[in-house]
Amino acid sequence: MLFKLAWTHTPEARDTTIKQFMATGGMPPKGVSLLSRYHNLDGTGGFAILDTTDSAALADYALDWNGLIKIEITAIMDDETISSVLPKHFG
Repeated sequence: MLFKLAWTHTPEARDTTIKQFMATGGMPPKGVSLLSRYHNLDGTGGFAILDTTDSAALADYALDWNGLIKIEITAIMDDETISSVLPKHFG
């Protein structure tokens, strides 16, 4: 299943967050695939697209960071998947 993990951080947490990212690479644990990651140009946050069926591994990843940043995790789907659902409601 696909997830969008979006994050923001305060100016006060910026340096610590960047140092942790540089030290660890910010990679998720086994069981979670990082498909892509994007950073806001102003340095205040960003988002990653993740693929997993392991909710515990996803929670583990969030807990590695949520002391520094605000995290929002949203289940998402691609065009092909939503296109198979829409006709039932709008066809």
